[in-house]
Amino acid sequence: MSELETSYHGNPNLKALGFKHDFTKEQVTEYLKCQKDAIYFIENFCQIITLDKGLQPFKLYDCQKEKVDIILNNRKVILMEGRQQGKTVTAAACILWYTIFQEDKTVAIMANKTAAAREVLARYQTMYENLPIWMQQGVKTWNKGDIELENNCKVFTAATTTSGIRGKSVNWLYIDEAAIIPNNVAEQFFASVYPTITSGQSTKVIIVSTPHGMNMFYKIWVDAQEKRNDYIPIDVHWSEVPGRDEEWKKETIRNTSESQFNSEFECEFLGSIDTLVSPVKLKQLTYRTPIHSHVGIDVYVRPEKDRI
Repeated sequence: MSELETSYHGNPNLKALGFKHDFTKEQVTEYLKCQKDAIYFIENFCQIITLDKGLQPFKLYDCQKEKVDIILNNRKVILMEGRQQGKTVTAAACILWYTIFQEDKTVAIMANKTAAAREVLARYQTMYENLPIWMQQGVKTWNKGDIELENNCKVFTAATTTSGIRGKSVNWLYIDEAAIIPNNVAEQFFASVYPTITSGQSTKVIIVSTPHGMNMFYKIWVDAQEKRNDYIPIDVHWSEVPGRDEEWKKETIRNTSESQFNSEFECEFLGSIDTLVSPVKLKQLTYRTPIHSHVGIDVYVRPEKDRI
């Protein structure tokens, strides 16, 4: 067969729709291993572009392996992580595994701006194009904003607006850098879209971000920590990333600022925001669940005898 018949629109890195491939015994064994073990699939078949070495096999850190396990085995996950720790590319690898080894699944990748959501899809597409052809599904649609595979799995991108996924059935909603979404937009989005996403028994919602003030992302995170919602919280500290130690911290602060480091790497919600009251004190004033509520009165501490 010619290259045009075996590839998608002449792209030799993409399998054509309807192309039949004869598997070897070794390929069948590898395919089944990957289908059962996402971490094995990612480490043995996914490639990513690194800043220093270009295209490289995706070797997961221990903290990333834990992330993959939690993301793929829970329906609702909120991930708080510092800058440049691989949270986006790890999520893209999870979505890749999900869409290759499942059928009839739709994934929505959303962010504050469509361009940011498309950046996540671009990571997915890089990994997909570097898979061996026998590991791929045939491609129906392939562009910057959405893809569709032969197994009827789809991935599309959109901005986090109330109309971003209107009229679409979504099995997995992935929201990138959720803390950047303005409060009014985030509240409207969750109020209108969230109920339709969670109506299924196996639908997934994954919210990922570096903190940026006390906003909707902060509320969901605190509620998850205090078990007031159903999200599984994941907090990956910068020191869990190989190569990042106290010397790296000192260098980063020296070239930026302590408040910026606290916000972008220590993941402090108030680390980079100038406030009249010290951020340390404000942290002590965060929301707590009242021990009793009645007719509009919330009681946080029980009255003490002989005190006014």
